[in-house]
Amino acid sequence: MDTLKQRSTLVRAKAMAPPPPPLAASTPLLHGEFGSYPARGPRFALTLTSQALHIQRLRPKPEARPRGGLVPLAEVSGCCTLRSRSPSDSAAYFCIYTYPRGRRGARRRATRTFRADGAATYEENRAEAQRWATALTCLLRGLPLPGDGEITPDLLPRPPRLLLLVNPFGGRGLAWQWCKNHVLPMISEAGLSFNLIQTERQNHARELVQGLSLSEWDGIVTVSGDGLLHEVLNGLLDRPDWEEAVKMPVGILPCGSGNALAGAVNQHGG
Repeated sequence: MDTLKQRSTLVRAKAMAPPPPPLAASTPLLHGEFGSYPARGPRFALTLTSQALHIQRLRPKPEARPRGGLVPLAEVSGCCTLRSRSPSDSAAYFCIYTYPRGRRGARRRATRTFRADGAATYEENRAEAQRWATALTCLLRGLPLPGDGEITPDLLPRPPRLLLLVNPFGGRGLAWQWCKNHVLPMISEAGLSFNLIQTERQNHARELVQGLSLSEWDGIVTVSGDGLLHEVLNGLLDRPDWEEAVKMPVGILPCGSGNALAGAVNQHGG
């Protein structure tokens, strides 16, 4: 009986104990040494985990406590690989786009560019830069990485396709400028495919959505105030296949005079 009581107590203790932290959150997925851009800058050790990109300066003077050395993936919008304009430069470049929060909570765009130069040829350095870009893109899109370490661009499916509906008269006529200056660069940085349509009249978006071939799109995003989103939702509900149509992901980017609905959605989503 004592043994059974001890086992029962042990089981209850284990059930009440907090779960251990997930190993994947801190396990290095990739690690490597990179130069910086321009080439005469410091060198860095990069470590990629499922939660963040860790940046440690190596030379000329290692940082005991690196400032800005942790880039949470939640702040990363996308990445790309680049090549130097100089034909004699055999290095390839790995660039990430981030939107960190400032002291007052606002986000500002920042870029970090790293130089892959560990090999003698551009093709080898490009393969290394693409390996990092592919791994980071997979993490951002929630795609699994192979356990054997073979990370190639073939892992990525086609880019998600978005339909952007913009009311150019929204936000007192500033919606199109906000879209062009802020929204489109972020979508391009994320490597997303999109088609942009500017609405021309009231209920234009509603009519467009009613006649869409929804299988061609992965999501619909409105760039305006609350009214354009209501048109899209009503257009989906007006379709004969509305029960399937309402499953289409719909997003709203607040660029109108009245953005109460977008604010409520943002607050509810945290």
